[in-house]
Amino acid sequence: MSNKDNGATRLPSYKANRINEPRHPRRVLSSHDYGRLEITAFEEIDMLNPMRQWIAHLLSVAQILPSDEMPEDVITLGTTVRYRIDGDVQQRRLLTLGHQQVPNGQYVSVLTPVGLALIGRKPGETVEAEVFDGRKLRIEISALENQPEAEARARMTQGRTDDGPEAA
Repeated sequence: MSNKDNGATRLPSYKANRINEPRHPRRVLSSHDYGRLEITAFEEIDMLNPMRQWIAHLLSVAQILPSDEMPEDVITLGTTVRYRIDGDVQQRRLLTLGHQQVPNGQYVSVLTPVGLALIGRKPGETVEAEVFDGRKLRIEISALENQPEAEARARMTQGRTDDGPEAA
């Protein structure tokens, strides 16, 4: 159900208790991730899916940075992250925009409450995510590996060893 205003479609208001953000700085998204999430939320996810509202809320409050300015300690799409849920065993997952469930356990989709709680966060943070049945999960982020933006910057700087034209 949406509200119409001057021809624009708006989502109903978001309840702030879905993904709690107290004691945490504003989340940071790369412009690339923002665009991919925006397309997914407004063109690909069913109107009745609660993830649509949760993603819309994140997009409305996040700080957006150009991808080449993304700090290397922020979780982005394509980042491998280590975390614990409710103090259980540490998990290592690749954050994806996957639309289908991947049964092998190597990925966590940003289209799930856990994945959405991870994006834009940093190691050392503990966040809370509410799942569809109302339970709240406590997620402790312990490490970040292989952030795509940091790897791209590293590749670019490795290729910049040009000291001028090569002598004959």
